[in-house]
Amino acid sequence: MKHFTSSLSFPLSPFPPFLLFPLLLLPLLLSSQDTLSFGGIYDLPGAEVRAQYTPVSPLAQRFTIEEVYRLPGTFYDPARLVALLPGVVQTNDQANHLSVRGNTPNANLWRINGLAIVNPNHTANAGTFYDFPTLNGGGVNAISAQMLDNSGFLAGGLPVEYGHATGGTFDLRLRPGSKTKRKYQAQTGFIGFDLMAEGPIGKSGKTSYLVNGRYSFTGLLADMGVDFGGEEIRFADLNGHLHHEWEGGELSLFGIYGSSSNEFTRPDEEGLTEQKGLFDIDFQSDLTIGGLSFQQQIGSGTMSAGLSYSETKPERIQSSRSSGLDRAELFSTYKFINGNVQYRREISNDSEVWIGAEWIEQTAGNNFSFTSFGLHGSTEFLNFFSTSTAISPFVGLKKIIGKTTINGALRADRYTGTIEGTVFAPRLSFDYRLEKGILNLTSEVLSRAPLLAASNCDNCQGSRKPVRATQFSAAYGTKLGRINTRTTLFYQFSDNDLAATADGYLVSSSSFLEPDPSLSFNTTARSRRYGMELEASGGKKSEGWYYRGSLTLLSAETEQVSGYEKDRYSVDFVTKLTLGREWPGIDRKKRNRSYGLNLALIAHGGERYGEVVAPPDSRENNIRDYFTPQDLSGGFINDLGTYFRPDLRLYKTKTRTKTTTTLALDIQNVAGVQNVGNVYYDAFLDRPEERLQLGLIPVLSYRILWR
Repeated sequence: MKHFTSSLSFPLSPFPPFLLFPLLLLPLLLSSQDTLSFGGIYDLPGAEVRAQYTPVSPLAQRFTIEEVYRLPGTFYDPARLVALLPGVVQTNDQANHLSVRGNTPNANLWRINGLAIVNPNHTANAGTFYDFPTLNGGGVNAISAQMLDNSGFLAGGLPVEYGHATGGTFDLRLRPGSKTKRKYQAQTGFIGFDLMAEGPIGKSGKTSYLVNGRYSFTGLLADMGVDFGGEEIRFADLNGHLHHEWEGGELSLFGIYGSSSNEFTRPDEEGLTEQKGLFDIDFQSDLTIGGLSFQQQIGSGTMSAGLSYSETKPERIQSSRSSGLDRAELFSTYKFINGNVQYRREISNDSEVWIGAEWIEQTAGNNFSFTSFGLHGSTEFLNFFSTSTAISPFVGLKKIIGKTTINGALRADRYTGTIEGTVFAPRLSFDYRLEKGILNLTSEVLSRAPLLAASNCDNCQGSRKPVRATQFSAAYGTKLGRINTRTTLFYQFSDNDLAATADGYLVSSSSFLEPDPSLSFNTTARSRRYGMELEASGGKKSEGWYYRGSLTLLSAETEQVSGYEKDRYSVDFVTKLTLGREWPGIDRKKRNRSYGLNLALIAHGGERYGEVVAPPDSRENNIRDYFTPQDLSGGFINDLGTYFRPDLRLYKTKTRTKTTTTLALDIQNVAGVQNVGNVYYDAFLDRPEERLQLGLIPVLSYRILWR
């Protein structure tokens, strides 16, 4: 059951050699980020052309919504598309939790139109160890892809107006509805049923609406009485966006509501096969997001501002029925309030300056209760709560000198509340155009409030400090023939990562994902993450085959008494290859049609874990014993083994005068590879047991757009 990983910084763990072959063609260069794509920026036949994403940083990875619809295994979820980018690991394929360059998914931040929001995902407990909700990630994104414009993702090079993330930042942009005519779109598939409407408001041509509603396919089947092994998963969401523009300005109002549930009913005694079957489990979660953004040209400059409110309230109840009625309950609240204001103007043909401030209030609360009924019944209450308010003034300057573009900025993050302290966060980057490529050098200081870890702190005296991370990267991109290439070197270091002590071993917040009542984060540790990314892409969807491949070597470590040792998300390597082609043509009725094939191959080293041991009482006398899955006193000494998954997508698109239809088949893990999700001590079987990730998952969908 135990898996061992070499102690070398960058071991070449075994993985399918055919994945490495195309990557060996990559030059050992430093690279730029904006030359690579998944086959070029092209829309599906008959689809409305979207505005191109304007990157907020030279290191922003752009992606189009057309790619969300086209690439395999995304299930129309932008987070799952980001999982195809280099250095990003989907920690469990049942959900879209993402570890970026060895960071915990809790180090990521979601933004809509530049505004920070809470985790916008349904069933935030999906694919986790305890089945508890997380701060980032979940089974399905509640923001419909039909609402989104082309967007971006940042693993480094944050612009000075962005903060509060030391992992990745999702820079999602909502698209305006059509201002010329009403349009409708319906989508049905094994994920859910979507209905979208958009169009103008009034006759001015300046105001539009866009609204989308969705209900889960599994929820509908459960409503019809279909049984999935005693488990019922439901989700529903409603997205809305109002957009108004005038000469020199625009106003955007948006709202998102989501509701999800995951209910498991324990089987009869003769149907018991594992520990989970001993319990009834009821998970419920509600999500509310609202905000507005404003932009106005003033003289030779532009003023922009925004305000958002977001909150999610997951609840989980677990009960057993063999010796009385034992219950474990978790009631959580996560809330963000975010506002920003900025003025940007050109001061010459080659210079630009901007000044502004960001304000954010973050709250995380987790209330546990463990109850044992009977002759010696008792109830244990654990209340974890943290709040942080940060005000961040900033100033930035962009200067072009010949072939060099310099971005220099200074930001100061002042935190108060449970997390208290000031972090001065300078940002500096250089883009230098060489004869055959672009060199980028970036140095930045980032900070975040480790809300979940800070709340897990019994009897802590005083406030927790914000995590301060210093990050460097070097990047150079060039073109070899028709192949775009990129190599990135990155290094991130924190000298005050919040940490818990497990019998002398420091578990940093960089290894922490979901609430853990057995850990108390009452100290700090030094942690670091470093590595190299190699990328290559070529071809165009309009011309034939296209591809994008990447290889990342990384290490994530926390300093112990004996020196630096590997963290939970130190997977050693990540490699990916996407390959596709589209065949356009004319059908018998002389209508445009196209067939498409896309393949994605993903492999990475295993997530790390501690020693799996039996809890003090491995039967049902105390339900809390089920939440002690591993002993970390010796560190993250095991790993789950190499993960490998091939995904396939086949689709057919037809374009008619007033409609465009797409029939698609997504097959996640088309080879049915059995990957280990985690290892736990099963109290029913009375032994350590592996919990597998998803096998072959076919998802059929049909989309129709009325113009």
